[in-house]
Parts: sequence; C-alpha cells; structure tokens
Amino acid sequence: LFQMGGRSRFLVLSRRLVDQSINRVLPSVSTLPSSSSFSFPTGRRTIHTSTPALARFRTTTPPPLKEIGVMLTPTEGIYSAGQLFVHRLFAYKGIILCGFKTNVNEKVESSKEIIRRDEMQYQVLIHRGDWATMGFPVDLTAYLSEPNSYSNRGERVLTTMTGLDCVSHGDIIPFAGSERLPIDHDLFDRIFHASEAASETQQAEAGGVPAVRYTIRNEIRPFYISSTRSWMAPCHVNREITEGIEVTVTTFYLGTTLNGGQPKHMWRYLMRLNNLSGSTVIVRERHLKVFSLNSMHQLNGHGVIGRQPELTAARPAFQFSSNVDLPQSKGGNMWGTFKMERENGQAFDVQIPHFHLDTPLSDSPLPPIVPPPPPSTSPTVPSP
Repeated sequence: LFQMGGRSRFLVLSRRLVDQSINRVLPSVSTLPSSSSFSFPTGRRTIHTSTPALARFRTTTPPPLKEIGVMLTPTEGIYSAGQLFVHRLFAYKGIILCGFKTNVNEKVESSKEIIRRDEMQYQVLIHRGDWATMGFPVDLTAYLSEPNSYSNRGERVLTTMTGLDCVSHGDIIPFAGSERLPIDHDLFDRIFHASEAASETQQAEAGGVPAVRYTIRNEIRPFYISSTRSWMAPCHVNREITEGIEVTVTTFYLGTTLNGGQPKHMWRYLMRLNNLSGSTVIVRERHLKVFSLNSMHQLNGHGVIGRQPELTAARPAFQFSSNVDLPQSKGGNMWGTFKMERENGQAFDVQIPHFHLDTPLSDSPLPPIVPPPPPSTSPTVPSP
C-alpha cells in the first residue's frame, strides 16, 4: 500500500517477483490507528508507512508495480457480495460471493475454557494470477454433484472446484477496484456484473476516484438463496493455539450419497495452521481420530496432503481441505495432533481442536447473506 496523491492505493508486485517479494503479513487492520506515521516489524525487516492504512509488500529491489484499487476502511459490519479484498495472511486478491454467520468455538491456550461467539465467514473467488503463489492447494472446495438422472442408485460424485476459499471476517482487507474485470476466474463473468459506482458516497469511499461496483447478476441470484446449496455454509469453526501455533478447523456438511446401496453422510473440513511464534517450524506428521457409532479409527500420515509445510515468519500459514464420510448423520467427532519440528530439531505436538460431525439443525440452512438487487436493472446475459 502506498500514498499517492493524498489517497491510499493498493499496488501489487509483478507476478514473477511476488513469491520472493512478499514479506510478513501485518496484523489485522482493525487494530491499527487511522492516521499518522507507524513502523511495523516484519521478520528481520521494517516496513514504514505514513498513510492511514497498511504497508503490504517489501522488496530489496523495487519491482514493477500495478495499481489495483483504493483501500477502504475495514468494517465491523457485514461485507456484501462483490466486495474486493486482499487476504490478510495469504495475500491473494479475491471477491466475496456470499457470507454466513457461523458459530466459533475458541479454546484458550493452557486452559479448558472455550469462548463461543458468532463470526462472519465468506465464500470467495480467488484471482487466478495468485494461485501459484498463495501457498496452499487451489482445489480446496468440494461438493456432492446431483445424482445421475439415468441412474436410480442415488449415487452422487464428489466434485472439486478450483479457486474458491472460505475466509473469516478478520482476514478481509477491503478495497475498491477500478477495473471492470478485476478477478481472473472462470466464474467471475457468470456471477458478477460490473457498473460504475452510482452514488457520491461510493465515490467518496473510493477516495473520489472512479470506482467500479460489482453486483450479482439477477439471473444468478436464485442460486445463492437456494437451500440445495447448503454445502457452501460452514457448520462451525473451532480454533486452538498450542505453543504459538494456531489451528483452525471449519466444517461443511456436503449431504448424503449411496455407497454400495448404503447411505453415507459426508463432511468437508478445512484446516489452517498459523505460526504466531515468529520462529520457523515444519509440519512433520498428522494424527487424527474419528469416532462414530461406538467405533474409532485413525488417520495418520507424514505431513499433510503429501507435503511437509514449513511455516516461517515470511510465510506463517498453510491450509488444506479433506473429506470424511460416516454412516450416521449425528454423533461424529474428530480430534488429533500435528507433530511439529523446530529449527533446532526439537519436536513438539500441536493440538487439533475437537470438532463435531453433525448435520445442521436443518438440511436447509439459512440462505447466505447477499445484498438486495440494485435499483437499476442490469443487462441480462445468458448463462454460458
């Protein structure tokens, strides 16, 4: 983020340099003052800014830069569909599809106390140009496709979608875009319609410069209020910190399918590890336990999804997604540990918070939060 002409603007590094140029991502913007001058430590370097916002990237050799928009003040309220943002930890550019108010259970370190609260979680599209450098698999999101109409077996195929993520409210750094096509993603044009910001308020929020507003196409809106899309809604979020390593688990109920004629209930869980200690650690092993119907089985392996991620001060976070199926819709539980290794070779265990595998109270959860249709009718474009 740089000060230009009295306004705070987001600038991004050229893609070939981004991987070596991103230093430590700064703390949540909601905790930062709104003006004057500040310096922020980022590992072994210091970023200095005199703008009312954040410094985002730091390089030893100034790389080519591209302006992507004007930073907006983070809000405690709900972000609407069509809001552009930069991810606080993974530094990718994205756009919000929809949001869900979700129950969060956070276990206090060195205590049995669990803090419960509600927190907004957002389904988002990720800019294709950031897929190679964001540091986690691009195929995080999975859902059960509809049964084949030519088959009566009721079997549904697990299908993955690329370039989607589920993001918590605190990880959103919002900005106003100036491009009509700010996100390179196959779904962007199918879902969003771009138009110039109509109100003086929107122009003022964007620093007085021409800003583009992104709204969901009218013909697409029923998709987001349909109860059949329950796989997009998080069931709950569980978070726990062990020795400076924060593990967050977000679960999604995908629905039921038939396997060999027997019904199976399927969940997806998204796990994020965030190194808050500042020192380098490596994820060596995972140990997960799954309990259901008075039986238990274990899921053990080296690293996660074939990797042994290194969590450093410059790249402190990693996330992955997996699936689990059970014969019943209630009473499932999972918990476990990660075996971590410090730079000096010392090994230690990090707790994976206990989480439940239960269907929502209704298989048709509350519809995602989306803004009302714009007052002016957007041109209708046939769905591809």
